[in-house]
Amino acid sequence: MFQDLLTDTIITTGLFEAYDLVSFAGAKIVAADAVVAGVAKSPCSLIGDPAPIMKAGLVRVKAVGAIAAGGRVVSAAAGGVQAQGAGVNPFGRALNAAADGEFVTISFNTLN
Repeated sequence: MFQDLLTDTIITTGLFEAYDLVSFAGAKIVAADAVVAGVAKSPCSLIGDPAPIMKAGLVRVKAVGAIAAGGRVVSAAAGGVQAQGAGVNPFGRALNAAADGEFVTISFNTLN
């Protein structure tokens, strides 16, 4: 589920699935508290292809650890999002509470 407000196109340097967090380098984010360029709108199965990413909107992603409704989120090392905690790269806010492994809808804007 997503509600897209702004889409951009990147050239991919790695493979990813739809709804994965994507870096400015064009690859899936696999580090906690990384800078997020956007959320993949579709899977990428060929490196070097252009791919659409959402830069702002609402999206449903997997929670890593518990996330409180209204809390800020950052990227999680296992993919998905986690509560900001001591992180310095928040890119969204949880619209509902979620336990570890559940899905959380986030409002995000990677243009900041």
